[in-house]
Amino acid sequence: PFPFETYRNSLHLFTTITRIIKLFSTMSAADWDNEYARLARAASQMRTRGFSSDVQSKQALQAGLARLDSELTHLPLTAQEVDRRRRLIQHLQQSSTPSNIQSAMQQQDDMIDELAVGVGRLKQQTHMIGEEANAHVNLLQGMEEHIDVAQDGLDMETRRAVQLKEKSSLWKLYMIIAGLTILLVLLILTGLS
Repeated sequence: PFPFETYRNSLHLFTTITRIIKLFSTMSAADWDNEYARLARAASQMRTRGFSSDVQSKQALQAGLARLDSELTHLPLTAQEVDRRRRLIQHLQQSSTPSNIQSAMQQQDDMIDELAVGVGRLKQQTHMIGEEANAHVNLLQGMEEHIDVAQDGLDMETRRAVQLKEKSSLWKLYMIIAGLTILLVLLILTGLS
């Protein structure tokens, strides 16, 4: 097995030779797509590692993107497709510059700070809603107790009304009326005689 540096140098040499061969050969649309995908992966890896890691990688990325841009004129594509691919290249160039990444990270930090403030407000509102819900539960429990007392009072009054009805039934009143009517007839008959 080779030491790591020898392997890395031979791999670098192989990729350089491959690039040179590709430069002198005509590129198809599929080759262009594959090369763009490779450069996009490399840019993503650079963003992940941080941009201060390798100046040669940055230069190789920019050179590869410039070569892809120049190859667009030789590809049998429509003008719209060429414009779309140029926008892809420009987006990759812009996203691979450290200042854009740093500003994007700053924007993300600002957004996270705003989100934290929003979460804090949401937490306060949640506590307030919880306290208000507890107050409503207490009120409902108090109302339930008052309703129970009122229901008991209503039941007691209903029982008293039934008892009063039973005590003063109508047959007693009819008997009194009949007795008074008989007394009236007797008085009239005694008064006439």
